[in-house]
Amino acid sequence: MKRRHFLLLPPLGVLAGCAASPPPAPEGPEISYSYLPKLRLNVASIDIDETRPNAGPTDVGRSLRPSAAEAVQIMGRDRLAAFGTQHSARFITLRAAILRERLPSQSGIFASDPGERLNCTLTCRLEIRGANDLRLGFAEATVSRTAPSESNLAARERTATSLLRRATFDLNTEFEFQLRRALRDWLVEGERAAPPPPGGVMRESL
Repeated sequence: MKRRHFLLLPPLGVLAGCAASPPPAPEGPEISYSYLPKLRLNVASIDIDETRPNAGPTDVGRSLRPSAAEAVQIMGRDRLAAFGTQHSARFITLRAAILRERLPSQSGIFASDPGERLNCTLTCRLEIRGANDLRLGFAEATVSRTAPSESNLAARERTATSLLRRATFDLNTEFEFQLRRALRDWLVEGERAAPPPPGGVMRESL
């Protein structure tokens, strides 16, 4: 007698459902801070420097949407508002990178591949400028976070996006703290407004 061997396959609907399953969404809050109160500065204008610092070929943050640098700039636009009649402020992204780092090799006969991790570092600075571009004061904030890296490109980008969201949230908190500490005299608190110049208040639309 001939023996017949059968391969049991799952129903076609199950296969189609697996293929159509979307990847897990990145964790953490969206990179937007427009819901928070503005940090009102006693300056006539605010410039958001759109320079993107270059951290090299291992920077995963450059390929994200938004990129690491753009995420920092979004925070600056969402949180800062000009509320004065003279002088200017400049928001600068000094560092915005998510770097892949190879973990140290383990010793021993049963040691396995330690893999990689992602290191996210964000640094921003707010400068107050007077006549002839003279710097009158500044506040600077920096944060760092790490997460295990993934070997799969799509999974690594999801991990990097989650890492960036959490790091930017941390930066927003640290930036406000440093701003209130170092530039307290330049903040317009409560309902008080700086005296308007002749012809009305000059404010920048963010």
